[in-house]
Amino acid sequence: MITVIMPILDEAKILDETLAKLQNELKNHELIIVDGGSTDGSIEIAEKYGRVVKSDRGRAKQLNAGAKAASGSVLIFLHADVWLEAGALCAVKRILSSGYVGGGFLQKIDGHNPLYRIIEFTANLRGKYQKIFYGDSGIFLSKKNFERLGGFPDVPIMEEIAFSKNMRKLGKTKMIKPRIHISPRRWQAKGIIRTTVTNWFITFLYNCGYPLERLAKLYQDIR
Repeated sequence: MITVIMPILDEAKILDETLAKLQNELKNHELIIVDGGSTDGSIEIAEKYGRVVKSDRGRAKQLNAGAKAASGSVLIFLHADVWLEAGALCAVKRILSSGYVGGGFLQKIDGHNPLYRIIEFTANLRGKYQKIFYGDSGIFLSKKNFERLGGFPDVPIMEEIAFSKNMRKLGKTKMIKPRIHISPRRWQAKGIIRTTVTNWFITFLYNCGYPLERLAKLYQDIR
């Protein structure tokens, strides 16, 4: 069995749509939604689709809490604004059984602006060649290997980059199809160019060793 883990915090505007799209793919697998203290009705929506686990706020804390509660031998971590094409879970089982440690999905942003195609292309290149997967790529691996890595590092930001690097130390990782679809809401809210440049700037500072606590504050201030 596969366990899909989704951390949420006040995601009522999009959660119903996302979880509804995931249902056909989940079938007999497990869905755990980890709430970090929502006050907007997200919990009530989540309870219609899967098991809700409550956690302290913080994406790393929520992801780790979901993994601890998981019954599946394979874990897939998804953001609240993404969904998977048909066949995605079968592809995960197939790639793990072929010797890969884990990986992520090739991205598709659900918008028509040509700039989205550039963002997809660069994100897919990062996953394919740098082996770094953000949460909107959908990170997957076996629960056994997740426990070997000690879970996501409990840091205020960039926990998925650090986790990807740790996962790579265990063996080969891979970007796979079927694709993961991403809501364009973040780019629509602040503008495609502004949002993308902000994300790249934050990543640049992280790679330069900027303190994570200050980076998290800067991220919130800019967003």
